[in-house]
Order: sequence, then C-alpha cells, then structure tokens
Amino acid sequence: MKVILTKDVEGLGRTGDVKEVSDGHARNFLIPKHFALPATSSVLARVQKEAQERVAKIAKDQGRLLDFKKKLENRTITIKAKADKTHLFAAIHEKDIADAVNAKLGVEINPDIIKLKEPIKTLGLHSIEIRFAKDQVALVQLQVEAV
Repeated sequence: MKVILTKDVEGLGRTGDVKEVSDGHARNFLIPKHFALPATSSVLARVQKEAQERVAKIAKDQGRLLDFKKKLENRTITIKAKADKTHLFAAIHEKDIADAVNAKLGVEINPDIIKLKEPIKTLGLHSIEIRFAKDQVALVQLQVEAV
C-alpha cells in the first residue's frame, strides 16, 4: 500500500515522503497513529500544494531576513547604563540589546536570536552576533556608555 507520511518516522522516511509499505503496517500502525495517510490522488495533490506553499513561504522569509541582516550588519547600537568608571552596575542581557535594536531600527527582533557568550558587564565596544538562521549571521557592534 502506498502512503504519504504526515510525520517523520524513524527507519521509514520524512514528512511528505510517499512510501510503499505493507498493508498491515499501514492499517494497524501508520494510519491509526496519524503518521501517514493513504496515497490517493486528492491527498497527493493536497500534499504537493502544501509543499509548494511551504517552499514559497521559506523563500519569502529568507528574503526578508536577508534584508534585515543587511540593515543590521556593521551597525553600531548604543546602550546607556549606570556604571562606575569601567564596570556596569547591572549586566546587559539579550533582551536589553533586542529593545535597543527595536528602538533604533523600528523592527521587532526576538531576544532568542541574539547570541552572547556571557552578559555584558563592562563599558566600551562589544561585538554581538545575531543569528537569523544557520547560515545568516549579522555582526553588530554594541557601544555601552555610562549614564
């Protein structure tokens, strides 16, 4: 029996794959547990349409992220914080940096994509990595100044 996988199944395939499996395996395991659907022409057409929509959405998102990366790349973001001569009274975290980027560029950025090795505790210039995807990373300079 031909089935279309609706979820990744270890040892069988990934979501969207069309596989030939035994009738018993399909009827007793894959279909009842919603791991697969019988491969009818209507289901195949729907799955192909969903795959095309998913590819188009990914391409659109990557284009938007690339534009945003170009906006951020080689920019300097300034944050003012309370400090003595060299050290801050409170560390600067990802959320603080995201708020500063949002204020400067007027774009919503999620703090989860900002990668810091450790919270920033000193004044001066720091290099920050913003990772949009595995292959899209923007390096931003963060200038920390005393209030």
